[in-house]
Amino acid sequence: MKALILGTGAQGSVIVSELVKDPEVTEARLGDINLERARRLAERLKNDKVSIHRVDASNIEDVAKAGRETDLIVNATPWVVRFNLNVMEAALKCGANYQDLASAPKEQLELSDKWKKAGLTALIDAGETPGITNVLVAHVADRLDRVEKIRVRFGEKVVEEPEEDVPYWSPESEWLGFAMDAIAYEDGRFKKVPPFSDEEVYPFPEPVGPVTVSLQNHEESETLPLFIGKGVRYVDFKMGEPIFPLAKAIARFGLLSDKPREFKGVKVAPRDVFFSLLPPTLPPEDMERKRKAGLLGKSVWCTLVEVEGEKAGEKLTYTIHWVAGIGPDEPMIPITGISASIFARMLGKGRIKTKGVVPPEALEPEVRQAFLAELTKYGIDFTERVQRRLP
Repeated sequence: MKALILGTGAQGSVIVSELVKDPEVTEARLGDINLERARRLAERLKNDKVSIHRVDASNIEDVAKAGRETDLIVNATPWVVRFNLNVMEAALKCGANYQDLASAPKEQLELSDKWKKAGLTALIDAGETPGITNVLVAHVADRLDRVEKIRVRFGEKVVEEPEEDVPYWSPESEWLGFAMDAIAYEDGRFKKVPPFSDEEVYPFPEPVGPVTVSLQNHEESETLPLFIGKGVRYVDFKMGEPIFPLAKAIARFGLLSDKPREFKGVKVAPRDVFFSLLPPTLPPEDMERKRKAGLLGKSVWCTLVEVEGEKAGEKLTYTIHWVAGIGPDEPMIPITGISASIFARMLGKGRIKTKGVVPPEALEPEVRQAFLAELTKYGIDFTERVQRRLP
């Protein structure tokens, strides 16, 4: 298997690190517009499978050249949606499968027939959430005759405040979603609402406990209604983090706007100034060093899917969750990158047979089961609860 990984930041570095451990992976090309960052990653890996390439993800020919004769192009660029359509077109040009960690679902899914005709797969939303969440919802839906409601929830609790503010994602990936309308699916129709709408206190399992969550822009709400079927009438995604009050204010004040404003005779987009003031993401080994030193504080978070439906006339609610955290005495598990690396290996090796543009919930049941089994090898444990509802 040969793969081109675009983006060598927080997620791309994890994906590459996992891929090169696989004996069936014979080549891992690191593509980044920042050649020095790609070089530093290659030096850390010290693996002869790795090569570095300067690639501008906005340039289709650039990507196609770097991806020639590969089995797969993984799009792990910062704020990946900005480059998705370009990278997908480049992948088609060089006959490679495609994978991303976040998507613009409507625009990308419209290309599905083109990908089917080419006999290739474009796997979108193949990270943690979206990604693992989609697979878990499909896992439950397989056992139900009808699916009525799907809720995806993410909540975080800070146990000890950090001494340093270190982002786990690129500034764009972390913040731009807060400026976008959320999408929910209700009574068979998609609807847009402002971010931070419909707040509620959700009772996450311990050690997280109750967290105030609100509607946010996330791909699950756009793809699950299209691929789960079984009569689903409602889907939403809500999350809550300690940073939300600040994020809500920053979005409301227009600091995430891309519309240039004049300041002392100079026109500048507020978001460009805002992002320039944020600290950069760190490579995994630097994060690990800070974690062990106790500089990152201690946090716990829970990701959860809740699916209401019916089986043999009985009304059931399935809840599946997993808990992760970060602290000086807890190992840091980069779940998004690990999840993406598992999908990448399955796709690059031809184990995913579905063609076209598809999210994880549309993959073959046996592929989804194998994916979940692989995750447990990394210490990611799922807890399932089933509630029977009275008529």
